[in-house]
Amino acid sequence: MSFVIARQPVFDREGSLFGYEVYLRRTNDLSRYPEDVSYNKATFIVAELIGEIGVDRISEGKKIFMNVTLDSILNKVLDILNLERMVFQIMASQTEVGASIYQNALKRIDELKEKGSLISIKEEFYSSKFVDLIERSAIVEFSVSSVDENKASAVRRNGKKVMVTKIETDEDYSKAKHLGDLFSGNLIGPPTVVKEFEIAPFLKTTLMRMIGALNTAQSIKDFAQIIASDVGMSAKLLRFVNSAYFAKRKEIKDITQACAYLGMENLKRFTLLIATNDYAAVENPSLWKRSLVRAIIAEEIARRLKPDLTNEAYLVGLFSLIDEILGVDKVQFLKEVNVDQEIIDAFTGKNQELREILDDAILLQEALEEGGDKLIDVVNTISAKFRMQPFELRNKILEAQDKAEEMLRI
Repeated sequence: MSFVIARQPVFDREGSLFGYEVYLRRTNDLSRYPEDVSYNKATFIVAELIGEIGVDRISEGKKIFMNVTLDSILNKVLDILNLERMVFQIMASQTEVGASIYQNALKRIDELKEKGSLISIKEEFYSSKFVDLIERSAIVEFSVSSVDENKASAVRRNGKKVMVTKIETDEDYSKAKHLGDLFSGNLIGPPTVVKEFEIAPFLKTTLMRMIGALNTAQSIKDFAQIIASDVGMSAKLLRFVNSAYFAKRKEIKDITQACAYLGMENLKRFTLLIATNDYAAVENPSLWKRSLVRAIIAEEIARRLKPDLTNEAYLVGLFSLIDEILGVDKVQFLKEVNVDQEIIDAFTGKNQELREILDDAILLQEALEEGGDKLIDVVNTISAKFRMQPFELRNKILEAQDKAEEMLRI
C-alpha cells in the first residue's frame, strides 16, 4: 500500500513563507487523511520520515508544522526531530483521553517547549475546558469557514497568533487576511509530495530496532527500562498484559510488574507482535489477523505435543505470511532481522517438528475461515492427534480467533 509524505506551505501576513505543514496521505489522494491509519501510527511514520529526509530539506529553513494528537504527543519518536524547528499542532485523539493522559500530555508539551518547539492548537481546544493547553500554545488554528471577528480578537488578547486554514477561494483569502496572522490553503499553496513510500520498509526498520533491544536486555529489569522509556510502548504493554490473553484477578498498572509477570519469553513475543502489528495491520489487516490466529493455534498445538517448542511455534505462525504481507523473500527477510535460525528452519524444511506444527495450524486456521461443515470435518479428523475431544479443539481455535482480534486492538 503506497503512502506519501506531503507538505503544504504556511504564509504570514506579508505573504512570506513561515513554514510547511507536513502530513501523511495516500498516494492517490492528497486531500484527505487515510482514515484506516491511526493517528499514533501516522505520528511515528511522519516523524521517522522527517528525521530520515532531514528537517532542512523539507522546511527550507522554516518551521515544520506536524499534526499530533494529545496521546501521541507522548511518543518518544518526536525526540529524533530538530525540536527548535517544530510546530506541533495539537488535535483531538481518536479515543477518549482521560485525566491522567491529559496531565502527562501537558508535561510533555512543557518539555517540548523547553527544547524550542512551538505549540499550535486546533479550534476544538479553544475553550475554558482546556485552559492549561491554551496557556501553553502560541497559535490557535481555525478553518476559514468557522473563524470570525470575535474568535480572532479573543485569541489575540491572549497573546496568540491566529492561523486560518482551508483557504480555497479569493473570498476566503480576503476574509482570512482580515482576521488571521498565518494562512494555508489550496488557493495560496497546494500540497506537494515530499516522498512516496511503502509501509514495508518501516516494519523492517522497527523490527530490527526492537530485536536489537531484545538482544541488549540482559534481565527483566533491563527490558522494563527499555519499554518504560517509550510512553506509547508502555501503554501497549499494559493493555497487552491486562487483555483477555492473560487470565488475572487484578489489573497490573506498573511496567516493571508487568514485565515480571510476563517473563522474558513473553516479553520478546510482545515486542515482536507490537513492532509488526503497528504496520502489518495497516498494510494487510486480513493477512496479519490470519498470521495471529495461526500463531495462537500453533502455540496450543505445541503445548499439547511439544511443550518445549511453544514459543518457537508461536513465532513460526506469526511469521508464516510475512512474505505475502510485505512482498519479501521470507527466509531472507527473517535472516536480515535476526530471527532465530530454528524459526527459519521451519520454513526451509530443516526443522520438521516445527514445520508439522505449522502445517496443522494452517489446516485449522483455514478450516476456521471456511467454517460450516469444513470446520467440523477437520476438527473431527485431527482432534485425536492432539489428544483432545472435537468440541475442545473447536473451542480452542475459536478462542484463538478472539485472542487475535483482541491483540489487533492493543
